[in-house]
Amino acid sequence: MDREEFETYLNANSRVVAIFRSHALAYQHRKNRQRATSKRWSETAVARAVDKMVSQFIDNVYDKLKANIKENKFQPYDSWAYFIETNNVLDNLEDTVAEIDFED
Repeated sequence: MDREEFETYLNANSRVVAIFRSHALAYQHRKNRQRATSKRWSETAVARAVDKMVSQFIDNVYDKLKANIKENKFQPYDSWAYFIETNNVLDNLEDTVAEIDFED
């Protein structure tokens, strides 16, 4: 499973990306309110910062899983899906992300 397939899988089978995005957006808004009025970011800049955080999060999860999954070269997608489902990765990830509190 490549990175793009993994992101699609996450979005289709879990709310983890949506939960992370919600926490990241709240964090970026808090940070933005702390800036001097003249230095505050536009909503577009905040959204870009959130997108970057989400992308880094997915990259990190993908890299950690990739190191632990023995990929069948004939069915790589199935190898990933089997590992993720067997080890309750999505449930554990959702629980962990739900408790994330970004520090200011």
